[in-house]
Amino acid sequence: MKLCAHRGLSHACPENTIPAFAAAIALGVDEIEFDLWLSKDGVPVVCHDPKLDRTTDGEGVVTELTWEAIREADAGVMTGELWERIRVPQLEEVLDASGAGDVGLNIHIKDPGPGGQLVKMTCDQIRERGLKERAYIAGIEDVLSVSRDYAPEVVRCCLAGQNSPDEQIDLAIAYGCQRLQFSRKVTAADAARAHGVGLVNNLFWSDEREDARAYVEMGIDVVLTNRANVLLS
Repeated sequence: MKLCAHRGLSHACPENTIPAFAAAIALGVDEIEFDLWLSKDGVPVVCHDPKLDRTTDGEGVVTELTWEAIREADAGVMTGELWERIRVPQLEEVLDASGAGDVGLNIHIKDPGPGGQLVKMTCDQIRERGLKERAYIAGIEDVLSVSRDYAPEVVRCCLAGQNSPDEQIDLAIAYGCQRLQFSRKVTAADAARAHGVGLVNNLFWSDEREDARAYVEMGIDVVLTNRANVLLS
C-alpha cells in the first residue's frame, strides 16, 4: 500500500512540525500531508487548526497573527518536555525539508486567503521548485476553484463532499481534479467509480495494518495515517 503521513509522524512527534515530517520521510512513506493557513502578514503557516491553542503554548487565530508572533509559539511542548522549543514551520521550510527525493506532498489548504492569495503562493512554489510531479493541492470548492483557474497544471485533490462519496466524485469531476480523498464511508463501488473516471483514491484515515489493507483491497490507492511506523512494520 502507499502511505501518506498525516501531519507527519503525528502520533509520535509534534504534528505538522519539521521533526514529524523528517521522521516520516526517514521511514520511507510515499507522501506527507500538511495544512496551510495564511498569517496576517502573508506568510503560509503550517498548522491544522484555525487557532494555535491546541497544538502550541500560544493562542489566537492564525490568520489574525503576524508570522513573528506565530514563530514565538512552542509547537513541541504540548507533546512533552523533550520536544520543547520546536516551532511552527512555514511552507518553504517544509518544502526545503522534503529534500530533492520523490516523497509526495499532500498540501491541504484550509482557506484560499484574500483573493486566493494562499493558493496562488503555494502554486508558485510548486512551479518554481519543479514539484509538479510530486506535489498536489487538497481542498474544498473555494480552494479548488482558485487552483484550477490560476494553475490548472497543478494537481488537485477534492476534499469537498466527503459525507457523500457520490457527491464527492461529482465535485472532483466538476473541478477537474486528478485525485480525491474519501472518508471511511467509502465502498468498493465508490472506489471503482472514481477509478473509472481516472481519479487516484486517497483515504482519510487508517492507523492499523489489517484495517488499511482492507481499504486497499477495496480500491484505495493512498492511505493517510498518523502511525506510518505501524503500517510499515
